[in-house]
Amino acid sequence: MSEKVVSYEYKTPESIRRATARHAPPSSKPGFLNRLKLNSSQEAAVSPNVESLTDVARDIQYYAEVEIGSNNQRFRLDFDTGSSDLWVPDSTCKSRSVSFNRAKSTSFKPVKGRFQIRYGDGSQVQGILGQDRVNVAGLVIENQTFGLATSESVAFSSDVVDGILGLAFNSISCVPGTLTPVDNMIKQKLIESPCFSFCVKRFSLLILVGNSVWLGRSTEGGGGEYRFGGYDPERFVGELTWVPVTEKKYWRVKCDGLFFGDVDLQSKGDVIIDTVPTAVAKAIHDQIPGAMYDGDNGWIIPNTPEVAALSGVQFLLNGVKFHVVMKDMLREDVESKKGYVYSGVAGSDGIPVWILGDVFIKQNYVSYTDLRVIVLGLI
Repeated sequence: MSEKVVSYEYKTPESIRRATARHAPPSSKPGFLNRLKLNSSQEAAVSPNVESLTDVARDIQYYAEVEIGSNNQRFRLDFDTGSSDLWVPDSTCKSRSVSFNRAKSTSFKPVKGRFQIRYGDGSQVQGILGQDRVNVAGLVIENQTFGLATSESVAFSSDVVDGILGLAFNSISCVPGTLTPVDNMIKQKLIESPCFSFCVKRFSLLILVGNSVWLGRSTEGGGGEYRFGGYDPERFVGELTWVPVTEKKYWRVKCDGLFFGDVDLQSKGDVIIDTVPTAVAKAIHDQIPGAMYDGDNGWIIPNTPEVAALSGVQFLLNGVKFHVVMKDMLREDVESKKGYVYSGVAGSDGIPVWILGDVFIKQNYVSYTDLRVIVLGLI
């Protein structure tokens, strides 16, 4: 009898990184940060469980190192709030030089069935399932179910990262009933509070606490990190704004308005984090002199001082405007058109929500709490 293949097609598109970026080798390896003892009287506990991030290709992508198995096999993983599954390459995956060797981990246990995931950019991965201990930021999760990719599309085989660790809700896991790594951190009482947070290079922090998201204004200082079980009050300033999550699949909230500088673009809609509908992307780029849509490259923007000086985009969330500054919308050079760079705001139809990516997170502090609401703060 053949094994059942469990499949899920994510409706959240990947960011422009796979479509437009050539991933350069990272300049340095990530490592564990020193554990911090901070005031634990916050609503979400301040957590010492911190994992550093390395950014790739002008902040197109970020990864952290995670260890799997009794012999601590190490992988560079993309921590993804738009999916819910953990997977790494299996040793039978010939397109990878870094892979998981099941025979070398005495704690590995096979799980019946197979998995298959297709992401929004068309990339896909499939393989077998297993359970093992997973070390994330010094937190050792026992019996974590994860995928072992036996085959994957070229987009992954040529990537800097080895796999993906999903941080969205388990309701969209490709293997129904599987707990995510964060779910297991909570269940196994490895963290004090149902919360995780992260900041990415250029002064930003995102915090997810159970059912909530909080955004706050980040303090300056480069370096990316993930923090599990709480947040770091040193990373933001000012008040946080509470915004309810509208659907327990992705971290999805309502956006009450969209502005470019002082211009009201007359747009509202649900927000996740990555691309926006084509009509919204056009409204944004219409405010940028010289911006154009290229059939081969998507939205591209002139890389000039005049454009860099523009005020950028503002999203109105629960009465507060949150910014994406122009310098974060200017991505890497378009080789086929001198003087232009890729836009950090992509356009996509066929999905009912706007998706904001790292260009938003760089500017805003976000906390996810109790898996119900999102709270936002200003930089």
